[in-house]
Amino acid sequence: MISILVDWIYCFKSLNLIRLQVPLVTADKIPSDQILVVFNPQAQSGKLKRLELDVRSELKKTVGRTDFVSTTGKGHARKLMSELDARIRLVIAIGGDGTVHEVASGLAENESHACMAVIPLGSGNDFARAVGMDNSWKESLAQLANATIRPCDMGQFEWKEDGDSNQDYFVNALGVGFDAHCAHLAPIYKNWPFGIGYTVSILMGLKTWISGGATVWDLSNEKKALFSGRMMFTTIGNSQDSAGGYKVNPRALLSDGLIDACIVDNMSFFRAVSILPSAREGKHLSKKEVSYFQVTQLLIETDRGLPIHADGEMKSLQARTITVSVLPGKISIVVPANGDKPI
Repeated sequence: MISILVDWIYCFKSLNLIRLQVPLVTADKIPSDQILVVFNPQAQSGKLKRLELDVRSELKKTVGRTDFVSTTGKGHARKLMSELDARIRLVIAIGGDGTVHEVASGLAENESHACMAVIPLGSGNDFARAVGMDNSWKESLAQLANATIRPCDMGQFEWKEDGDSNQDYFVNALGVGFDAHCAHLAPIYKNWPFGIGYTVSILMGLKTWISGGATVWDLSNEKKALFSGRMMFTTIGNSQDSAGGYKVNPRALLSDGLIDACIVDNMSFFRAVSILPSAREGKHLSKKEVSYFQVTQLLIETDRGLPIHADGEMKSLQARTITVSVLPGKISIVVPANGDKPI
């Protein structure tokens, strides 16, 4: 039964018609020989290594005996996607947003038809929150027993640096400017207690950040300027949350065929600190320094190199020109059963 359902997904996806929910699990189990588990023991600065045996044991109880790979460093999960066996129909990414980034980008890059499920065991877990996975890894594994397969947009971006052109993907958010500056600092603080590490990295970033000149263009239809001036940052969201739970793009949905751009003008340290709590709740859009747009393609031109991150992973410290576009329904993801709730 499951094999037939998954095959239907592939047919719909190849015809670009995948806009429906399809049951992932009925009374049957997902065939365990069609599942690959990608586990990142280095998530949370290596703290996950001690959980590996527990994770394996729980997987065996909830999913069955599966192919299980512990990644050995950055880029390994993405390489696994490039070498993915054709029989694999589901990849379970266990780790943080960096692991999700590598798995999702690898699936998109290699046009894989495998679906992705996410078990949150990182510091931020922004994407797992977007798809409705429980923050407890055991509970999130249990959610796989009653879930649906849904289409998920991806973002694709190109940037120029020192005359060279580069290209990559994001599934959660792309940050340009101060946002990426904080992502660059985040590994130093992300293991601070009570989940305050990302907030600390923002506060530390505010002390050192200097905004640069930039122009942001909407390329969705005809070229239209959305912003020009000293830009603090632009966060382009496929989902709502960034930086460990800040609702920077509160109107974003993973499957609406749009990318949401939150553009923030330059502001003082004290003004930024005063706005920070409202950004946590997604209530910052009314602030005079904030502009918000939903588009399909975007261009950012800068007067100096700016840092960029994709899903919290640093991609450049000196990007000059960044072009971003949405890839509707590019991958399929596993979502807990939640009726018709949009994601």
